[in-house]
Amino acid sequence: MLFNTSLLGEVDVDEQSIITFADGLPAFEHCKRFKLFHDADCDSPRVHWLQSLDEPDVLFSVTEPGNLGIRYEVQLDDTEVASLQLTRPEDVGVLLIIYRDGQEDPQQPLLTHLRANVRNPLIINFAKLQGLQKTNLDCDIVFHNR
Repeated sequence: MLFNTSLLGEVDVDEQSIITFADGLPAFEHCKRFKLFHDADCDSPRVHWLQSLDEPDVLFSVTEPGNLGIRYEVQLDDTEVASLQLTRPEDVGVLLIIYRDGQEDPQQPLLTHLRANVRNPLIINFAKLQGLQKTNLDCDIVFHNR
């Protein structure tokens, strides 16, 4: 199916690759269907775009936590496991929403600080294409000398 987005333009979406967030995302509860895109010219993309298929103006930049040196150990309750239709832990992936923080300097817009929403990761069962956003995680930060 063809979908016209505000930022990516017209994109072809394989309906078998749509990720469903049954409850939407906080503040975007009306957005339940998403497609994950990346730059086709890049062999190992570090940033992906999570495009809402319910709202063409809603697009999130996301990355794997490992790209930022972060490792998660997340406990899911029974409701979350059921929502994700999870049967095998290896089917789960974690993505972080990344964003630019602060006001952009019009002279150097790329120098604004890049932030990651580490307390509210996206948890996705890639085998069943079901997702949720785990909110308000407590974080223990551990530094390793390697």
